[in-house]
Amino acid sequence: MSEAFNAIERIMRDDLLARFSDRCGNLAVFPERLALLGALPSKDSPKIAIVGTRRSDPEAEDFVERLAAELAMAGATIVSGGALGIDAAAHRGALAASGKTVAIVASGLDRPYPPLNRKLFTEMIDAGGALISAYDERTPPTSFRFHARNRMIAALADAVIVAQAPRRSGALSTADAARRLGKPLYIVPGAPWDPLAEGSMALLEQGAMICIKAEDVLSVAQSLPRTAPSWADERTRESLDNQTFDELHRKVLGALSRKPTHIDKLGRTLGLPIEDVQYALFGLILMGFVEERGRGIYLLARRAPPSYG
Repeated sequence: MSEAFNAIERIMRDDLLARFSDRCGNLAVFPERLALLGALPSKDSPKIAIVGTRRSDPEAEDFVERLAAELAMAGATIVSGGALGIDAAAHRGALAASGKTVAIVASGLDRPYPPLNRKLFTEMIDAGGALISAYDERTPPTSFRFHARNRMIAALADAVIVAQAPRRSGALSTADAARRLGKPLYIVPGAPWDPLAEGSMALLEQGAMICIKAEDVLSVAQSLPRTAPSWADERTRESLDNQTFDELHRKVLGALSRKPTHIDKLGRTLGLPIEDVQYALFGLILMGFVEERGRGIYLLARRAPPSYG
């Protein structure tokens, strides 16, 4: 085992945000305590997330490597999910430019997923970057953990770039989280007939901007205020409409009150698997409807956003 994986640090959420990013506001996307491997780059650098499909083609990976390198040379920290394909290309591009890059992974850090990228993870840590996880050691990756990971990527980023994502790509959940958080969202355009680009191209209809060079993103990211607005900001309130919720989120929200409730009790009350309840809670926390108090305790936010009925 590489020495890089022998120094997992426990870090509180507030400490992470104070050291790495001022732009998460008071949206508690993260659990109270996280795991960290490596060093957090300066919070003064723009944080640019680049995400996309695991099944990317070589041309897309080459472009993403060049784009990430340009951004890193301009002083940006590259944030991604550590996956195969586009994520790995983004990390490699930052390293090629002697830049800093951070991966938010959906597993424990003793065996970060995917194992095929272990050498890449070691290089990232050795270059002054980091791996961050919301989970304890030996925690395996599951679908709801990938969704939670994607929300954290969006929350930490000043801007999000989606490169080559088919219609069912997990990268689209990162885009959705970025949109809800009011983060600038970009796509790398692809051919209209390319199924690997269908999902990312569809984001154009939802207001995403086009990125073909580093300057497209940096001109916006560097002009952003360093402190993000809270969910109580009027613009954020207006974005919370009834379409935000599916049936699962409605059920979990309806079972909560201002009285602290343990996630196990929610699961028993609703007759739902804990994984489904946790997935819904992450989304409700992201949107400002629910607060986490640690140790599996949740309650309605003190000042709930407007009607969700």
